[in-house]
Amino acid sequence: MLIRIEVSDAELEAMECESIDEFEEQIGNQLDNGVVSSDGGAGADWMAEYDLEIVKVD
Repeated sequence: MLIRIEVSDAELEAMECESIDEFEEQIGNQLDNGVVSSDGGAGADWMAEYDLEIVKVD
């Protein structure tokens, strides 16, 4: 599965991320650990393997 996220400099700043790499690390952590299913499982427990594509937009 490919998850594509478009993010601007303003959005990175609002999330207190200094770089695309920092954002990618944080969003990956959220997907793997912070997303919880209705039965209490973490994202890594139920989500298919994925690749992140982070694209900087104006």
